[in-house]
Amino acid sequence: MSAWTFAYGQVQSGVQVNYASVGSGAGITDITKQTVDVGASDAPLSATQYSALPAGSTLVTIPESISAVVPAYNLPGITNGLKFTGNVLAQIFLGNITQWNDPQIQALNPGATLPAHTITVVHRSDGSGTMYAFTNFLTDSNAQWKSTVGYSTNPSWPTGLGCKGNEGVAGCIENTQYSIGPLEIAYAIQNPSLISWGAVQNAAGNYITATGCASATNCTNSTISAAVTAGASTGLPAGNAVWTPVSIINNIYNDTGATNAYPITTFTYLVTYQAQKNLAQGELVANFLWWAVNHAQTAGVPLGYIPLPSGVVTLDDTTIKSLTASGTSICTQAPSVCA
Repeated sequence: MSAWTFAYGQVQSGVQVNYASVGSGAGITDITKQTVDVGASDAPLSATQYSALPAGSTLVTIPESISAVVPAYNLPGITNGLKFTGNVLAQIFLGNITQWNDPQIQALNPGATLPAHTITVVHRSDGSGTMYAFTNFLTDSNAQWKSTVGYSTNPSWPTGLGCKGNEGVAGCIENTQYSIGPLEIAYAIQNPSLISWGAVQNAAGNYITATGCASATNCTNSTISAAVTAGASTGLPAGNAVWTPVSIINNIYNDTGATNAYPITTFTYLVTYQAQKNLAQGELVANFLWWAVNHAQTAGVPLGYIPLPSGVVTLDDTTIKSLTASGTSICTQAPSVCA
């Protein structure tokens, strides 16, 4: 989003997009209160959040990118590739596994010399779609987690140190030896000398490290892209429908055929009202959304974001074309916006 908002200012002279990295929970709250034109979230709205929208309004959901959440850690002497199952991660974040050399972790990593040191758990302190995706996976993986914590943007963490924002979690992991925390992959990629991240077992039984595309046009070996192909290529709802059940994580959790899919893969979303405030502001919103979906997908590739598949782009384009001002399609009133 930072790259997009900067680049868009160069593309559209005189137009400024103000973006604040305040977490998905705040993004959804702000769009509900109509204090922003567009909200951003790594989680679809819940049923409760949909019910809190202004009466008579329709919020549209636009998948704008695809990313992964990784178990990032700071373990002296051990770099990328430590193996985890969803069940073991759940037990770490429940506080059931408290030592790095616990037999369950050691059994997954027989070649690693794990220290007899207490694990420091790190997580977000604010409402976050990153935590939503991670706890979604833990809920699928562990019955105790499912019954006692579940998944949401702001779960009641059983243990651990809360840090604000993905950047805060990254900083806490960087500065705390023997720590582990869920982190959007971009923040791990940006700090390769300070943060390592693990491989996670998928439904096929393979331990998969999250990897992005080799280039903007080559995603052949991307494990995040493999998850999208398996779990987000078809069956998505219309933009103005309810997106609460949408989860790449759930879709591939039992998919043994997705042998190379990284299991904690998620859409990131932009949400806005189908009926915009007025034509002038609506044109600005629609134009930015169209540009982000159709012309700016390559910006996130160096940070592990996967360009949207063509089917999702088509779905998004239909949604953007449905935006209205004074009851009429913005793209009809301003054809250059959606071109």
